[in-house]
Amino acid sequence: MKSILFLCIGVFFSLNVLSQSADYTDQALQCLKSNGTSAYYETIYETCFKQIQDQYYKLNVPATTWASLKAEKPEAMQRVNQELVTAYSDFFTMEDIKNMNDLYGSTTGQTMIKNPNGLTKKDKKVIDKFYKTSTGKKIVSSQSDMNEKMQVISDFWCGDIYKKVNQKLEAQGYSIR
Repeated sequence: MKSILFLCIGVFFSLNVLSQSADYTDQALQCLKSNGTSAYYETIYETCFKQIQDQYYKLNVPATTWASLKAEKPEAMQRVNQELVTAYSDFFTMEDIKNMNDLYGSTTGQTMIKNPNGLTKKDKKVIDKFYKTSTGKKIVSSQSDMNEKMQVISDFWCGDIYKKVNQKLEAQGYSIR
């Protein structure tokens, strides 16, 4: 009887942790989208893919082959976003992520990200107020460590993209070696 009770309690806590983890992931993914990080990594993907294409230029790889390789972009983006969520979890709580989503999802936050010169005095006051909160202070204090972690993620991710595309091209008989 006790073992069934402990099993039920264990399952309950496991489901609760998974639910909280899924909620955190959803909120963090929204933050990555609204603060421009996802778009930044889309650009990195495009740059990395273009560099690979440039390396294989002389081998006349057909456009259909490139298209099929590039069709794997959503999976690559999902991988990097999961890594970024993990990085965020090292620095920010769920409350921090929600606070960031409130700012970055607002008109003021979007102006700050997309057109900083377009900020009004009122916008600047809102942003100043945000950066005086514990979340804002945490963003500022973790900036260096976060940038370092994101650089490592980016480097490994691009290396992984290169490796996978290169392997697939070599399997089709295209080799730059």
